[in-house]
Amino acid sequence: MYRAFDSYDCTALVVQSTLTYRLPGSPVVEKKGCFRKLDNPNLFDGFIVSDFEGQHLYGFYEGAFDEETAEQELPVVISKSAYCDIANEFIHYLQDHTIDKAILSRVKQVDFGSNQPMIFFSKLVEKYPHAFCYFFESPSLGTWVGATPETLVKIEEGRGVTMSLAGTKPAGDGSAWGAKELHEQQLVTDFIRGQLLEMCAEVRESDRGELIAGPVKHLVHHFTFDIAAFKQWELIRKLHPTPAVSGYPRDKALKCIAELEAHDRKFYAGIIGLTSAKTTSLFVNLRSAELLNNQLYLYLGGGLTQQSDPESEWNETENKAKTLLDLID
Repeated sequence: MYRAFDSYDCTALVVQSTLTYRLPGSPVVEKKGCFRKLDNPNLFDGFIVSDFEGQHLYGFYEGAFDEETAEQELPVVISKSAYCDIANEFIHYLQDHTIDKAILSRVKQVDFGSNQPMIFFSKLVEKYPHAFCYFFESPSLGTWVGATPETLVKIEEGRGVTMSLAGTKPAGDGSAWGAKELHEQQLVTDFIRGQLLEMCAEVRESDRGELIAGPVKHLVHHFTFDIAAFKQWELIRKLHPTPAVSGYPRDKALKCIAELEAHDRKFYAGIIGLTSAKTTSLFVNLRSAELLNNQLYLYLGGGLTQQSDPESEWNETENKAKTLLDLID
């Protein structure tokens, strides 16, 4: 599944991973070390990344060597017509199985050319000060870069925040939000509220607002809550993947995705960020891309409902791609 060689110099075997990230409002951090699979994230302190459903979680161990290498398969890239065909299958599946929403994603391939990954990362940091930006190169996990606007959870000394982020349109569009986007975001809000009320104390919810993320904007509710430290990862498991990246009802939507999506999401829409017993800042790995053989593979998704139009959904993914594409020379 994953590659063993540096995507820019395929003659050089990487024996140590490199990691660079920037939390919103914080300086850039650079580390060298190794990624290793985690059995118990409650006992880990540091940077983590997971696959889409959070079943495989990897921690970064600074200063460690001898990371195992793994060959990586090329992502599956489909045409617009193929995407629209799958979108129609999704819509029929939603109708037949009484599913309100499911997320259909695709992979877009572009030439990275002579761009240098660290310069590209620096551009992301400058352009998106409120996003979690990262770049890592690993012999076992591959080479990934991203700038995600979506907080999964931030917890400090038992006080937490999260958000319900869904519904998308161009950032400059001043028209009223449509019924489809409002319904889509409300599903996510109701799901997150329910999970928090089940596990947490002092749950508070903001009014609905907008969050601008580069070339697009989303509808958002913010939540605050109190939670005991030993319940932290139980809550994270209950929240992720939220309907914003899976669908609703979640189990049915995940089955739809597994049956109809053409590609492996890998780390797209998985968990990424920092965790410890006292302070945790985790994000949903959106606006992310994989680097391989001087090609950039962008992972792009959108929420489909029973009334969705495939052409409009395609256009939404194209707009989301601009978050990264606008910074390529």
